[in-house]
Amino acid sequence: MNMNVQVDEDGMPNANIQMHGMGADGEEQGVKMKVRAGGANTNMQIKVKGNVQTTESHSESYTETSSPPPQHHGRPHHRPPPPSEPSFRDCGTGRDPGCTMSRDGKYAMDADTWRGFYQSLKSQPNEITREEMTEKMLKKNYLTAAQLGLVLDLFNNEITRLDVAKFSASHVVNPQHALGFSSKWNNSISAGEYTELISEQQP
Repeated sequence: MNMNVQVDEDGMPNANIQMHGMGADGEEQGVKMKVRAGGANTNMQIKVKGNVQTTESHSESYTETSSPPPQHHGRPHHRPPPPSEPSFRDCGTGRDPGCTMSRDGKYAMDADTWRGFYQSLKSQPNEITREEMTEKMLKKNYLTAAQLGLVLDLFNNEITRLDVAKFSASHVVNPQHALGFSSKWNNSISAGEYTELISEQQP
């Protein structure tokens, strides 16, 4: 048996293996194998001489592949949605569409706050004092149009009533619903002034 190992131009080893012998009939027999290693690929060539029973010449290649490990992704983080406007609020005025509306980021007085405020105004006989109480309350609180209408009804003097409307208008959450209150003034000039005042409001 002869074996010769060489290195090719790519730096990979080659092996030549030769085996010779005499058969029963005196005929020379042998096997030649050429093996070339190439990293993940290995080529083998086999040549047979004589009547030796073996596999025909062939070339084999082996390739190993690796897949990246599965990546586990956690659940995406979502910011909680901003709070939606309340589906129902009680402002003490029955079915009041303005109760779920806001202005300047604030809602109108709820039922308990409104009832306390309204009863305080009703129990005050002096309209000037009543006007002052309303102005102080509305520096930090807001009204629905329905609540504004009830407040205006507490003032018999039309001049005082218009003054109350003037400092209340910017604190009404749904001023568009208060346009009809111009009928609370008998004086057409005051009624027109009120209508213009409410029309200028942008909730």
